[in-house]
Amino acid sequence: MDTQLPKLLHLLCTCLLTIAFLATGPAGWAFSNDSGDAGVNIGAGILLLFGYTAGALGLVLGVAALITHGFISRRERTHP
Repeated sequence: MDTQLPKLLHLLCTCLLTIAFLATGPAGWAFSNDSGDAGVNIGAGILLLFGYTAGALGLVLGVAALITHGFISRRERTHP
């Protein structure tokens, strides 16, 4: 079970970073093609905030996967 944790964290990291990339792209495009309507800016801002949050969580899970992998491999080397 211990070796599955870094793989799961890496999978979640990859999924969240993909969501962040796909969310910030259309939001940035909506901001650059602003027609002057206020509703477009509000929706794009919410989508951009969601994308940034997903990206930050993805980076945190990526770091957690690296640290977990390091602890597990060190434990397996010291306690075979």
